[in-house]
Amino acid sequence: MAKRNIALTAISLLVLLLMALSPAFATDKEVVVALGSLREAHITVNRGDHVTWRNASGEKAHLAFVQDPGTSHPEVWIEGTVTVSFDQPGTYEYHVHQPHAKILHGRVTVK
Repeated sequence: MAKRNIALTAISLLVLLLMALSPAFATDKEVVVALGSLREAHITVNRGDHVTWRNASGEKAHLAFVQDPGTSHPEVWIEGTVTVSFDQPGTYEYHVHQPHAKILHGRVTVK
């Protein structure tokens, strides 16, 4: 009986470890775009994580990355939300422009 409990515990730990390492279990972070400001402009995520930009400003907002993060969304208008996955380690500078506000700068650091 003790051997069976040890085996079940080992299998459970292995499953948990695989889940923690899997991109399918990536976490989401959110950057809120307000009129003239960004909440959580500089964030750090793990490889495989997703970042969602939510436009709460009531105006159009344009998101552009200084260097391409290897995604299909290197530049996009944010109408509601846009989500970008970060699969490569590095630092990705971006800016958000709103027609009636200053250009806002942020950074996503991927470990």
